[in-house]
Amino acid sequence: MLPASSAPLDLVYLFRHSMHGDRELLYSLRSVARHLPYIRKVWIFGDRPAFLTVDTSRVEHVPHAYLAPLLNLRLPVRNDFLMLALASFLPDLAHEFVRFSDDYIVLEAVPRAALCTPRVLEDLSRVAVRGTSPFQQQLWRTYDLLREYGYPGYNFESHTPQPYTRKRVFEAFMAFRRLLSEERYGGMVSATAIGNYAIRHSGLEFTWLGEARAGIYRQPPSQEEVAAACRGKSFLNFDDAAWGPGR
Repeated sequence: MLPASSAPLDLVYLFRHSMHGDRELLYSLRSVARHLPYIRKVWIFGDRPAFLTVDTSRVEHVPHAYLAPLLNLRLPVRNDFLMLALASFLPDLAHEFVRFSDDYIVLEAVPRAALCTPRVLEDLSRVAVRGTSPFQQQLWRTYDLLREYGYPGYNFESHTPQPYTRKRVFEAFMAFRRLLSEERYGGMVSATAIGNYAIRHSGLEFTWLGEARAGIYRQPPSQEEVAAACRGKSFLNFDDAAWGPGR
């Protein structure tokens, strides 16, 4: 078996077309190519962006339809946990991989060890107020289920790249399978469920998010605001509303 530092490392995007013509994904891929040269291959699971080349040696698209029959799932697959589980079954995917999203931008060279260390946003047991958005309801449902079954309650939804192994995803999927749902905001959120499962069963070590990420949300920033927010950060995350002239 190869040492962890030299074993192949892949990236997986769980992707669906954006309202901005998939430009976010293009920017994200460019940042990966510039700052993460040790990545073996990138997989785009879901929709196919029009700008992809037919050369699949470095970046390859795989539609949901290729794997969804494995779990008898409806198309398109909308639940994040189920998409991640399916992606982990890709036959040629490296055992170690990092889950990416099109709204993640890598801002500087990130050593492999740092990229492969999970980041935690907070300890949910110390959060007094629960949000009411569909995602927040899903997150708190996940926390309640984790605590009911004796797991810790760390929030891994840090909006930064999350490292996994195929084994880690498979074991958490099998453990929580009956609690999952095909609905987009049904069941459990993936990173938090998998991360806390791995803490309990394999001693997963993590780091706190801290100042590693810049987050830009709600409205388009100016270029100066983007530069100020990103200074000293490793990653940038943004929402649809922030996509604008400052990009």
